[in-house]
Amino acid sequence: MNSLIGLEYGWGHRPSDGSGKTDCFQLSCAVRELLGMFSFAGNYQWVYDEYNEYSLPNRRLVRFLLESGRRITAPIVGAMALFPGERAALGTVTDYGIMFIAPGGRVAHAPVFSAAYYFEMNK
Repeated sequence: MNSLIGLEYGWGHRPSDGSGKTDCFQLSCAVRELLGMFSFAGNYQWVYDEYNEYSLPNRRLVRFLLESGRRITAPIVGAMALFPGERAALGTVTDYGIMFIAPGGRVAHAPVFSAAYYFEMNK
């Protein structure tokens, strides 16, 4: 997982495409895959088909998370973390914290945040 830390934010990029960039959706897929879990990679195509990086509303992302899983009160490994704010942002819970794209635009791994909303995914 350390190879993901420091990747630059790039809408529609994934860690394995060689660009050195990723977005929060593809980052979550990579983290879940490294954890040996279903990645949901094919389930995010609607994001790119219907929205751009500035137009995705939080309510639409919450609806996807609720349709694909359930809200939980405490983080568990593999859970998705939704960060409150103007723009939708996802993180993924690991054994040691949360992997996410920090406000500076780079992938970071930090302790679990109490301010995030957590979702356990169905697969």
